[in-house]
Amino acid sequence: MSIQSINRAVAILRCFSEAEPELSVTQLSQRLDLHKSTVSRMLSTLEEEGLISQNPRNSQYRLGVGLISMAGVALGQVDVRGAAYQYLDSLVQATQETITVNILDGQDCLNVDNKASPKPLRYASWIGRRLPLHCTASGKILLANLTPQQRRELLPPPLRRYTQYTIDTHEELDSEIERVVACGYATVEEEFEQAFSAIAAPVLDHRGRVAGAISVSGPTFRMPRETLLSFVEPLMETAALASAELGHRGPLRIQPESA
Repeated sequence: MSIQSINRAVAILRCFSEAEPELSVTQLSQRLDLHKSTVSRMLSTLEEEGLISQNPRNSQYRLGVGLISMAGVALGQVDVRGAAYQYLDSLVQATQETITVNILDGQDCLNVDNKASPKPLRYASWIGRRLPLHCTASGKILLANLTPQQRRELLPPPLRRYTQYTIDTHEELDSEIERVVACGYATVEEEFEQAFSAIAAPVLDHRGRVAGAISVSGPTFRMPRETLLSFVEPLMETAALASAELGHRGPLRIQPESA
């Protein structure tokens, strides 16, 4: 049995996003179809608990730092993050690029951990960032664990096009996923963001299922195709170590559910 006030509070929190980190009472009222006074009362309560804060410069609201401690507890329970954590620094040293750990969350590729490149110009990522599945290296790894039908149900067509290199049909995606399964890793070259490329490998659990993905990302001028492929060995070694932490034994081979 749901409680209306809690449902509304959660709905308010979910209105904030990477694209819109700050919102006014009016905007929240319109999106949730709630009276301004109701939204104001809810915001006041959330602010008292540290879950919402108000920007004094423009009076708009944003997510509060109180959520960080809660997120830390939740992230601590994400097995993939814990399994990969101790190996990320070595991978950063080997590649000199940004490393991220990602899991499947709904229709998104969710970043649950990352280590930044030591170089001034680097790929920017952060814990909690959500990325599309069909045009990111980690996303392709996560999709490779699904059947073509499951992929279509998860990502109804048309697939969003982000750059001129984005795969935007399921037929193309199916072919790409077949390549990912065959070689055991996934790459993207400016498919999601112009001037950035990435390579990712799977983290497998004790059943041999894809539990997450580890990726190496950086500017394309530093990561042309030849360099991307040179990262395969250290990346796969890291993914194998993380997989072993989850109880996986044997080769790091993706086994789609249809297999």
